[in-house]
Amino acid sequence: MSWFEKLMPSRIRTARRSRTVPEGVWVKCAQCDAQLYKAELERNLKVCPKCSYHMRISARERLKYFLDSGQQNEIASEIEADDPLGFRDSKKYTDRISDAKKKTGENEALIVINGELNGNPIVTCAFEFNFLGGSMGSVVGERFCRAVKYSTEYRVPLVSFAASG
Repeated sequence: MSWFEKLMPSRIRTARRSRTVPEGVWVKCAQCDAQLYKAELERNLKVCPKCSYHMRISARERLKYFLDSGQQNEIASEIEADDPLGFRDSKKYTDRISDAKKKTGENEALIVINGELNGNPIVTCAFEFNFLGGSMGSVVGERFCRAVKYSTEYRVPLVSFAASG
């Protein structure tokens, strides 16, 4: 502490030191360790402006960046996983599903959305890696089949973003 700080009343000294940055305002780049302003990083589509490192994005973020803002309809979101075989390894499958739902806020590893890209109708699928590594179970297969069916029925393009382990 400098001689000047010693002369200041203690309430002023502690007030000066206790400034904190609100959580979630800054993000550290995993590649170059640069401190990045979160809003700037999101404007740059989660690519580090210093070193061009691409940070992981969720399936919903990917679809938000890809599709036009406007009317979007999720396809087959009502289909959820069950466990008819009672599968268990080191942990029950139903527990793994519950944990993944809590972690991601999603109910399955694939999200299918009907929206627009540059004003043209399109169907898009995106895997959520944080949901069991984006693994493909019966629900993912059914959702993908429904995306293909919708795409062929309405004669619109289908784009799928793979992000599985």
